[in-house]
Amino acid sequence: MSVVPTHPRSADRTVLVRIAERDGSIDAVRALSLLVVVMLHALMAGAGRAPDGGLTASVAMAGEGWFAPVSWVVQVMPLFFIAGGFAGLHQWRRMQGRGDSAVDYVRVRAMRLILPAAVMIGLSGLVLAGASAAGADGELVAEAGRRITQPLWFLAVYLGVTSLVPVMARLHERHRALTLAVLAAAVLGTDLLRMHTDLPVGYLGLGLVWPLMQQIGFLMHDGACAPRSAGGRWTPAMLLTGAGLATGGLAALVSCGWPADMLVNLNPPTAALALLGVVQFFLLQLARPALDRWMRRPRPARAVRAAGAHAMTVYLWHMPVVLLLVAVLWVTGMPLPDPHTAAWWATRLPWLAAVCALVVPAALLLAGIERGSRRAQAGRAAAPGARLAARTALAVLCGIAGVTLALLAGAADLPAVICAVALLAAGAGLSAGRGR
Repeated sequence: MSVVPTHPRSADRTVLVRIAERDGSIDAVRALSLLVVVMLHALMAGAGRAPDGGLTASVAMAGEGWFAPVSWVVQVMPLFFIAGGFAGLHQWRRMQGRGDSAVDYVRVRAMRLILPAAVMIGLSGLVLAGASAAGADGELVAEAGRRITQPLWFLAVYLGVTSLVPVMARLHERHRALTLAVLAAAVLGTDLLRMHTDLPVGYLGLGLVWPLMQQIGFLMHDGACAPRSAGGRWTPAMLLTGAGLATGGLAALVSCGWPADMLVNLNPPTAALALLGVVQFFLLQLARPALDRWMRRPRPARAVRAAGAHAMTVYLWHMPVVLLLVAVLWVTGMPLPDPHTAAWWATRLPWLAAVCALVVPAALLLAGIERGSRRAQAGRAAAPGARLAARTALAVLCGIAGVTLALLAGAADLPAVICAVALLAAGAGLSAGRGR
């Protein structure tokens, strides 16, 4: 945990104490991972002008051979789930310490994810429906709807995985090695079945790889492979050796037929992606002492806390902002260079700066949605029982179903959007605070 300096200013002391109640390095990793994801999605949004003056859309990095080795660095989703496992176990144990139940924990997590998603999906659907009614090209509207909802896969998975924290924490405490071994074997077995049979089992990885990464986060929370500078037994050389061995295993999988592009390994998640997570686990353990020192400084602590407070808003709204910027450039006749041309690369830094300049105020403007979700989850639920547990489980299922429907149909399909928002509203209602 971060150590609070003895004589900071009053305002700085408040920020640092709040960071120390969690773990500053883990919060920093989650914030930086979110930034990488937003920047990567912005870079992958390829847009150009067709010969007839129309707008063309593409995935800028798709199929580029040079991007495969780069993806080993920028694919941070395993790292995010590891950090999420650390934070989830920390929150769950704190809640246990004050007498809260597993139902309380799941209710809190569900509400914070479901309500902001319902607002984004609903508003995006209305805007795209208005664009269609105004005569916009149907194919472009449909493509925009798919791009807007594409990042929602993460929300559906994260909602399910974090809802399992109380159960998986119990397995972690009682059968730590066995739980990891079973998950890892299931991930590898699923990959082999997918690669060598016609069985449609690939997407089982969603329920295997990400829980495995979360369990690794549990290990980190309990001090597994902690560096000596943090009170553990592992030297930097040992941590680098662990990262090197995991990298060698990853290279071996690639040589045996797994994709070298870690974004391809994301859909569906594979054993190669899981091994990349192991590499990131060791490197994060190596970097945590330096991150902890950095997070003892007031300014980084404040920045990380602000990023965490707006994380869900930024993640949900960054793609609508990117597409809005593309539309503005197209309508106003501004240059839209074809992806990977010299002009395209020359404009990437201004493009990323423009995305940030729009996403940040949008997040601040929409921050009330996240605050509203926290108010709605406030209070402890009534005495846990079978009925309340079933209600909470149904809330999670409604949330996952609503997000999945929007993901598969796209935000341009208004009937699907209405159904998705109805499911999410039902989930929010079922998980809303009813306590004292």
